[in-house]
Amino acid sequence: MNYLITGATGFVGPHLIKKLIDEGHTCKCLVRQGSENKIPAIDGMTIIFGDITKPETLVGTATDADCLLHLATLGHMSNFTVTEKMFYDINVQGTINIMNESLRAGIKRIVHCSSVAAMGICDEIPSTENTTCNPHHAYGRSKLQAETEVLNMVKEKNLPAIIIRFSMVYGPGDPRDILKLTRIAKKGLFPKVGNRPKLTPLIHVRDAVDGLLLACKKGTPGEIYLITNKQSEPFDTIREIIQDALGQKKRAVYIPEWAALTLASIIEKSFLLFGKTPPVARKNIDSTLADRVFSVAKAIHELGFDPKIEPTAGLRETVKWYLDNKWI
Repeated sequence: MNYLITGATGFVGPHLIKKLIDEGHTCKCLVRQGSENKIPAIDGMTIIFGDITKPETLVGTATDADCLLHLATLGHMSNFTVTEKMFYDINVQGTINIMNESLRAGIKRIVHCSSVAAMGICDEIPSTENTTCNPHHAYGRSKLQAETEVLNMVKEKNLPAIIIRFSMVYGPGDPRDILKLTRIAKKGLFPKVGNRPKLTPLIHVRDAVDGLLLACKKGTPGEIYLITNKQSEPFDTIREIIQDALGQKKRAVYIPEWAALTLASIIEKSFLLFGKTPPVARKNIDSTLADRVFSVAKAIHELGFDPKIEPTAGLRETVKWYLDNKWI
């Protein structure tokens, strides 16, 4: 099959491309001019230039593609450096633009990659695809709005699109949350905050790619599937695994929840006052303290989804990769 992939320069993109090429497929990767060097050279991959925020650059990009895998997004790590409009332009309008081009090209299968951030902090445990969404920040709001636009196009224009919601995706080469936590841990600054479990959903990138491709093969257009591990992990366990992988034996400093929230508020306001991106924000702590548990029963039953990589092995592999590649 011939796949068109957006967001190929991100973390998940190269893992996805390699798997597809290894399976004998061909990949067209849509990238902006100047970003092509961010993708490792892989035989069987073709780079085409375009910008999802500029529909005129997309004309013809979907021609001859059998399937669109839409990963391109402006991510949550940029919450403090971009405006709500910038999230809208890329995550919502950009999605509309590439979906319209796919309709013109007659693509038969589409997977739109969303995030559990579209759901926010849910009261329902475990949360399912039918749980009421209440996004916690601008990024989450944009992801939910993009989902709504896709679902409207499914109903009104027969867009053959399936939506998946990833939880935190991690693994070797992850430049986001786990790298940030590992750097904090290496400095000895990773505290134990409060005594609640703080259940955290995550999924290794290889399992995430498998879930995405299963959705492409077996998913029903107009349906949403949660793609994460079968169980959420206590946040303190994640901290302990990272510390152990780093060879740290000291017990983490305990900080009460109220103190962590107060300190995060002070740090956030201080950094923003000087026009800098805060290393932590109150909403980050709020999200960490909450139990976020998602059911993957629908993905298991309808897609045959079965994540294999346990967090202990996956996180240790990731930390080792950081050390070997001198990221930390």
